[in-house]
Amino acid sequence: MPGGHDKHRLIQWIRAEVLRTTGRRYRIDLESLDIQSLRELQRLLRDLEAEKDMAVRRSRIFPWKSP
Repeated sequence: MPGGHDKHRLIQWIRAEVLRTTGRRYRIDLESLDIQSLRELQRLLRDLEAEKDMAVRRSRIFPWKSP
C-alpha cells in the first residue's frame, strides 16, 4: 500500500498529540480513515492548539476583556 508508512506515522502523531493535550487516550479507529482524512484531522488539531495559544495570549494582554 503506497503511503502506508506515512499513514502509520501520521496516526502515531495524532495519538501522541491527543494524549499530550488531553492527558487521555481515546479508542478511535484512526486506521479506518484514509490519509486525506488523517491529514485534515492533523490540521484540525494544530488549528485548535493555535486558537488555544492565541486565547491565552489575549487573556494575558487584556485581562479585563475575559468573557
